[in-house]
Amino acid sequence: MLLVGLLGPGLIYTASARADAPSAQNIGTSEQLSSSDVSIDPGYRINERGDFQVVEHGHWSPPYRPTPTQHLASEAVFSVQRSRPNEKSVKFRSNFQRTSFLGDVHAAEARFGIPHGLLDALIWTESRYNPSAVSSAGAAGLGQLMPGTARDLGVRNRFDPKANITGAAQYLRQMLDRFGVVHLAVAAYNAGPGAVSRLGRIPLNGETPGYVRNVLDRWALN
Repeated sequence: MLLVGLLGPGLIYTASARADAPSAQNIGTSEQLSSSDVSIDPGYRINERGDFQVVEHGHWSPPYRPTPTQHLASEAVFSVQRSRPNEKSVKFRSNFQRTSFLGDVHAAEARFGIPHGLLDALIWTESRYNPSAVSSAGAAGLGQLMPGTARDLGVRNRFDPKANITGAAQYLRQMLDRFGVVHLAVAAYNAGPGAVSRLGRIPLNGETPGYVRNVLDRWALN
């Protein structure tokens, strides 16, 4: 005969017909309560206390089920990862655009006496030859001209590829004339001539040194 009653939250007692029923202390195993072959599910503990046995619930946690918000967040992450542009396709598109504008770039280099391939390397570094590129600072177009600089150079539409290339070439020529060496001229194109003049070197502002290195490395490939 097996009697079952409640002792409180999470506790059940069983009075067995056998006072000498074996005691079990193993969690995660099934143990017989009596000769009637009653067993306990994994995660429970059986303690023999006097003439009855106590079945104690082990630690239990509900199965993980993401909330609607968590589910949407995980879907958003997956969507971003899935829609991330392929690096090869981006590189191919940049190379294709470069080929489209390279004739105008070389013509501007010749017109303004810029060393062959330098303007090409600068535009590649600035915008990857994307005529619609806009920076967080407001620079725009192939040569990433700022509004004030474009106005001074007579560039009315910074998104006009030919006008932007001409403006970038003219501005780079001005920097070459002012500083006399390529690395300082390129630094001035990025950080502004005032910063380079004050320091007499490449400004260590966290951006310009890497920018100059990228332009010169690209130029070496031309």
